Amino acid sequence: MSNESKSKQAATRDGVADEPKPGIDPTAQAPGPQPGAPAANEPKLEAPAPEPIRPVKAEPVRLRARMTLEEAFQRIGINCVRQIEANLPGVLHKNAESLHQMRVGLRRLRALLDMFEELAAPPVALHASIEWLAAELGPARDWDVLADSTLERVHGIAPVALRQAAHERANAHHAQILYVLREPRFAELMGQLNDWLGQRRWRPEDGLAKNSPLAERAWEGALPLLRKAEKRLTKRIDGLDQGDAPGRHRVRIAAKKARYAAEFFRDLLPARRVKRYVSHLEQLQDRLGLLNDLAVADHLLEELKGGNSQVAKQAAYVRGYIAATGQASVRGLDKTLADVAKRRITR
Repeated sequence: MSNESKSKQAATRDGVADEPKPGIDPTAQAPGPQPGAPAANEPKLEAPAPEPIRPVKAEPVRLRARMTLEEAFQRIGINCVRQIEANLPGVLHKNAESLHQMRVGLRRLRALLDMFEELAAPPVALHASIEWLAAELGPARDWDVLADSTLERVHGIAPVALRQAAHERANAHHAQILYVLREPRFAELMGQLNDWLGQRRWRPEDGLAKNSPLAERAWEGALPLLRKAEKRLTKRIDGLDQGDAPGRHRVRIAAKKARYAAEFFRDLLPARRVKRYVSHLEQLQDRLGLLNDLAVADHLLEELKGGNSQVAKQAAYVRGYIAATGQASVRGLDKTLADVAKRRITR
């Protein structure tokens, strides 16, 4: 056999010649590190962790002394809408506190529109959509408060099964909220609000009349509106039967609207007077808020009485407990109410 034949035979295995693999140069050296690539002993850089979603509280409303009442109304309204929008990411992640702050922004907006109802009323369809959103956001928050706050106040029992049942109801309502916030109606509502406020769509076609309160300086035009809020609160306090839960809730709403009104126009009012006034209203709201939470809890627990035996037994115990707590919490309320009724931010 010739030397050439021996070489060919040595280069074959099972009759198939070994050939260099396609695309690979057997004489090439292994590539070195690319420019900018980390060395083998250098730690790899990791992408920064995403910022945690945090609930967004209301930003202070900044008003100037020379503003008109219309300019102040526009700025306050936009401030409320921004709070609603800023909490949307958190609500979409089922963050309970973000939902609370979205509802606060919506309540502030509704309080503002109520305050200006005779001066800058929104179109009927826009108002209806605002009320629709408020109704959709409420139930989830009620169940959150029951599961995470009210049940924590109950002693003498560990309501594990009841808390789980409340969380399941809350989660179901949070899922419904996700559906609501992805509906075209929600996007349309936010677009309409921004347009209505940004373009001052409340104006007549021929513009504001010279004698319109909206054309006045903001601090002058706000005084009648603030007095109206004060008088409404005093009237509801005077007519209150302290044992009447719906009546207490109406007082609470009036106190909340009076507080929002003072906070809206804080920059145009004496600072110390506003601070004292708001502080007294907050104390009243805290007391009435606890009583309202207990009343809402009783209503929600009524819905759970038909559940499994463990949940039903725990619900019955908690209902009795919060009934006794509510009766005790009413004591001394009359002094707090009388103190607030005589408070005035306008003099």
